[in-house]
Amino acid sequence: MSTFQTPVREGIPVADYVKGAFVPISQLVRGWELHSAVALTPAEERGILREPAQAIPMVIVERLGKVRVLVVPYVGCKESGDVICFSKPKGETHSAVWVESSERIDLVLPCRELDPHDTGFEFLASTAELLRSRLTTEEMERYVQLLEAEARAGVQGEIDEEALGAKRQIAGTRFRRRLSHEQYDRYCEISFSATLAEYMHGLWHDVQVRVGPEHLPVPQLRRRMVLMSEMFPPNQGYQVFSEELKKEE
Repeated sequence: MSTFQTPVREGIPVADYVKGAFVPISQLVRGWELHSAVALTPAEERGILREPAQAIPMVIVERLGKVRVLVVPYVGCKESGDVICFSKPKGETHSAVWVESSERIDLVLPCRELDPHDTGFEFLASTAELLRSRLTTEEMERYVQLLEAEARAGVQGEIDEEALGAKRQIAGTRFRRRLSHEQYDRYCEISFSATLAEYMHGLWHDVQVRVGPEHLPVPQLRRRMVLMSEMFPPNQGYQVFSEELKKEE
C-alpha cells in the first residue's frame, strides 16, 4: 500500500521524501492526513494513529494547523542527514522526525520492529514537542510556576527519564533561573513536552501510574494533569481521570 509516488530506493533524504506526491489513506482529525509507505492492517492504523489522534485535544490540533503524517519503515541517521530506509539500516535510527514549512508540518513516523502502541506514543510525543515551540509566554510561565512549587516541596522525581536527567543537571541551582538560565529553561521545556505527552497518553487509554523515588509522587502528577486539562481541555467523551479514581476522592 505504498503511497509514495516515486520509485522506491534506499536512503531517501527526509527533506526530499516529504516533497513527494502522496495520496492520503484517510483523514485523522481536522486538517491532519495519514499517508503510509507500508501496508497497514486496520488494527495497526487504529493503534498507531487513528485512536491516539482522536485523543489529541482540539485546541492543540487547531494550533498546529495542517499536519501530514507519513508512516515509513525506518528513519536512519547518517552524517549527511536523516534518511528514509525501506530495509533495516545500520547504525542509529530515529523514532520520529518532522519537517516544518509555511504550508504544513510533515511528521515522519517509522513503524517497523515497533509495537503499534509505541509508535502511537511517539506520535503523541512528537505532537507535544511541536506544540511546545508554539506556547504563549503566559502558558509556559504557568508550567514553570508549577515546577517551582514542586522544587519548594522537595520533589525529586520527574515524569520520565529524559526530564529526570535534565532536572538532575540543575539540582544544585535551587531552581533559581539566573544561576543556570540555559539549563533551567531546557529542563522546563523537556518536562513540559513529556508531561503533555503523558497527558494525551492518558486521554488515549488508561495508564498505570509508576511509583518510586525517580517518579513524580501522585499528588504532583495529579496537579500536572489538572493544569494540562485546564490549558488544553479534553475533547468531548474523553476524561483525564478514571471514574474509579474520582469515586475514591
